[in-house]
Amino acid sequence: MNFRDLYLKRVILELRYDDGFLYWDKCGETLSEFKNKFPEWTWEMTSTELTKFKNIKRNMEFTFNINNIRFSQDDVENLNQFKEASEKITPIIVNKLEIKKFTRVGNRYWYILPLTDIEQGKAIINKSAFVQIPEEKLTLFGPNAKKTAFFSVIEKDNLHYRVEFAVFERNPVPESIKINEFFNPKYGLRFDVDIAIVSKVDSLTFDCGDFEQKNKVFLENNLIKFIEE
Repeated sequence: MNFRDLYLKRVILELRYDDGFLYWDKCGETLSEFKNKFPEWTWEMTSTELTKFKNIKRNMEFTFNINNIRFSQDDVENLNQFKEASEKITPIIVNKLEIKKFTRVGNRYWYILPLTDIEQGKAIINKSAFVQIPEEKLTLFGPNAKKTAFFSVIEKDNLHYRVEFAVFERNPVPESIKINEFFNPKYGLRFDVDIAIVSKVDSLTFDCGDFEQKNKVFLENNLIKFIEE
C-alpha cells in the first residue's frame, strides 16, 4: 500500500473567529462583490445565521457567518482548485467583516483506500503498529474481537493532529441514483486527518494556501507510515 492507492474523498478548511459582528451589516455588500468577481460560484442562501455559495462543477462549497468561514470539496480530483478558491475568497470576507484574529484554523482530509471487503480493512488495522492492543485486552470483549477503527490526538506546539482510521461499507443506494463508483466504493478504509492551529493567528497575514500546501505535503510523506507495521 502506498499513497497513490488512496483518493481524496473530502477536504475541509475552517477558519474560526470571535469578532465577525459586521456579518449582519456587510453581508449584502460582500455578496455583491462575490457575484461580480466569481461568476462560477452560485449563491445558495443568506440568513441571519449563514451565507452559502456553491461551485457545482467542482463540487465545492463555502459558507461564512459571524463565527467562521468554511470551505469544502467532495470527490477531489485537483486539490489546487480548492487551495486557489480559499486563497482568493478568504481575504474578501476578512476585509469586509474586519476580522482581526483567527482563533482556530482547521484543515481536514478524508482519504479513502478501496477494499475488496470489510475483512481486508480489519486486517490492515489489526496489523497496524499505530495503536497496539494486546490480545488479552481484546479478548475482554469476547472471542474473535478485532479493531475496526481507532483515533488519536497528537499535539505539537500550537498544532493538533486528530487522526482516525476506520473501515466502512457504503450504504445502499437506490437504483435511480447514479453515483461515482470510484469515489464511492462499496468497501473502504477511511483515513480522516484534521490538522489544526489552536492558537490565535493574525487573519490579515495568515496564508491559508501555504497552510494547506504544507499539510498536503506532510500527508503525502507520512500518512501511510501511520498505519504500516
